[in-house]
Amino acid sequence: MQRINLFPNPVFAGPLTGISHWGGANGTVRDNAVHITGANGGYGFNVAVPFNVPLVLLMRVDASEDNVAGVMIIQTTDKPEINNMLGSQRFKRGISDVLHRFTVTSHGFRFEVNPNGIRDVAVSNVLIERADTYDAALGGGILASSPATPCHSADAAHRDGDAR
Repeated sequence: MQRINLFPNPVFAGPLTGISHWGGANGTVRDNAVHITGANGGYGFNVAVPFNVPLVLLMRVDASEDNVAGVMIIQTTDKPEINNMLGSQRFKRGISDVLHRFTVTSHGFRFEVNPNGIRDVAVSNVLIERADTYDAALGGGILASSPATPCHSADAAHRDGDAR
C-alpha cells in the first residue's frame, strides 16, 4: 500500500491552513518550522483523516525547556465546545521526534501544541499516516541490493551486495 502523508503542509511552506488556536498561543513560520509561543492556550491544525483507522502522528520538535510544553491529540465532536482528548505528551528539551498512535472514530481531528509559557517550541516534518503503511515502511526498510538481489551499478567501487 502506498504511503500518504495526510498532513497537507509538512514543511510549513506557503500559507498555513486549518489553523486552530486559543488562549495566548501564537505561531510563526521560519526555517520550514512553525515556532509556537505563549503563556497559555494551544496552537494546532485541523486535519482531515479517515475514521476508524489506526493512525500515526510523527513530528520533529525542538523545545527550549524540559517537560513544560506538550502536544494534544484531539477528536472534535458535533458540538464546538466539546472535544475528546485522545492523547497527550510533554516535550523533552532539545530536538526530538515525537510519535503518537491514535484512532479517530468520528467527526474531525486536530493536533495542537501547548507552549505553557516557554520561549519557543519549533515543530517541523509533520507526518500523519495510516499505521499499517508506517509500520510496513519501518519493518520492510528500503529496497537495496543484497547477495540475493545483486547491485547493477556500473561503478564497482560503490557496489553493495554481489560485487562482481
